[in-house]
Parts: sequence; structure tokens; C-alpha cells
Amino acid sequence: MRSFLLVIAFLYSSFFSAQMLKNEDGRVLSEEPFFNEKFIKSVKLKSLVGSVSTKRELGSIKTSSKRNNFLFDKNGYLKAHYKTKISHNKRDTNFIFYEYNSNGNMMVKRYSDSYGFYSYSYKYNEDGLRSNQVYAREKNASRGKINFSVLERHVVFEESYKYLKKDTTIIKTVLNSNGRPYQEQISFYNSLGYLIKVNTKLLINNKRKTEIYQYNEKGFLKSINYFKESSTSPYKGIRYDYDALGNVTFIDEYKDSKRIIHKELLYEPSTLILKTILSQDLITNLITITKFKPKFYN
Repeated sequence: MRSFLLVIAFLYSSFFSAQMLKNEDGRVLSEEPFFNEKFIKSVKLKSLVGSVSTKRELGSIKTSSKRNNFLFDKNGYLKAHYKTKISHNKRDTNFIFYEYNSNGNMMVKRYSDSYGFYSYSYKYNEDGLRSNQVYAREKNASRGKINFSVLERHVVFEESYKYLKKDTTIIKTVLNSNGRPYQEQISFYNSLGYLIKVNTKLLINNKRKTEIYQYNEKGFLKSINYFKESSTSPYKGIRYDYDALGNVTFIDEYKDSKRIIHKELLYEPSTLILKTILSQDLITNLITITKFKPKFYN
């Protein structure tokens, strides 16, 4: 099993070492870390500070108090993502903090909310696969959100994962807090090591869902389609396009085969650092524009 996983890891590292954003599993612009650590470290990027404006159909561009910021450590890992808005002269900021082990595996993902903080903590097996997840509510010992330090931690639930390798499939069994299985997930890979399908089944009621992955001629993820039960029509879909260097340039989101959101990602030509995200809601025609200013170490 380890040799099979190493092949997959090698393929991914070979294809995706030159781009700023990683999208081999469709996580780009999600709450999971999606930046290429090697790229971030090589350009000594410290932060991306994003200012947000909007434009309605036939209207002018309007600036807002919203901010969308990413902070990186000196090794290139995303350590914080936070969004800020000012309403009625009051600043409201929501944080996501990330912590990693020496292998670069994410160990903690911590959120702030109106009640304080909550976190997901992870453990990994010898193959680098996630083996345990703990959800906990936490209290901050610091007065400022950005300088979080654990004062109290209360575990709410815990689940663990077991894996079985069969040829080019990996069967993942999810166990609840009582150590009993409640979900099974089967990941299918092709002969080149690309993930092509994921089947998920709840063991109690037998509810199922399927994800189908497709790739372009260079091996970059082209689409993900999501299906419920035995339906042949996806209830959700995502499409990706790339430039000649493999940078994600377009993202289209679909609901019941209807395109509902279109996103464009623009990069600074001289550095290939993300410069702008344009997101258009195709139902309301509202366009959201996020422009980033990079800051660097040294």
C-alpha cells in the first residue's frame, strides 16, 4: 500500500510544483490549505491582503470594508486565513488557523465564531493517511483572536479511520466515537495513479453518493461531478481551466447541470502570484472582485 501511495505522491509533486495554487483534489479556494508550499517559500511570500469590491449589472464598481487575507509561515505553509468586514463601525473578523507537523501534514484546523473557537485535530498513520479526527470547543487565553492560545479545550466528538488497499482501490472505514463503523468510502485510481471515482456509503441506512473525477491532457483536474444514490445526473459539478503553466484560471460551478457561479483567477505576469479573483453569481449577476497585495519576508 505504501508503494502505491508513494507513486501517487510523486505524480502530484511532479505535476504541481510550479504553480502557486494546488488543485489535484479540487480544494482550490476551499477552507483546506490550497497553496503550493514550495512556490510560496521560494518567493518568500508572507501574506496576501485582499480588498473586496462588488459590481451589479449595469452598475459601477463599489468598494467595501471587507477584507480577505492569507498569512504564510517562512516554510510556505498557510498559517491563517481571515475575513474582515466593518458594520455599524464595528469590525468583525472570522479566522481559520492551521498547524502542521514536520511532514507537512495538517494537525489542527481552528475556526473562530461568535461563541469563541472550535477546532479539528488530526492524527496520521505510517502511510500519511488521516487516522483520527477530534472536534473540540476551545477558549482563547489571549484577548486578541489573531494571537490564539488554548486556555480550555473540551472534546465534543471523535472519529477514526481504517484503510484497506485492494489493487488500485483504497477502502476507508469511518468509526464513530464508540469505535463502531458508520461510513465506508471507496476511492478508485487508474493505472497512472489518478483518482477517478469515490463511492461513499452510510452503513446504517445504505445511503450512497458518488464523485467522478476527470483530467485534461496534462493531468490537471478538469472536473468533479457529484451524484446522489443511483442518479445518472449530477446534482453538483465543478469545472476547471488552466493556463499554459498549469495555473488555475477559470472555475465554473454547476447545480443540477446549470452553471450558477463563474470565477476567474488572474496572476501577476512577472511573479505568477495571485492578483485578482473575479466571482460572478450567474443568478443575480453580482460580481465580486477581490484584489490582492502581496507582502514578503525580508
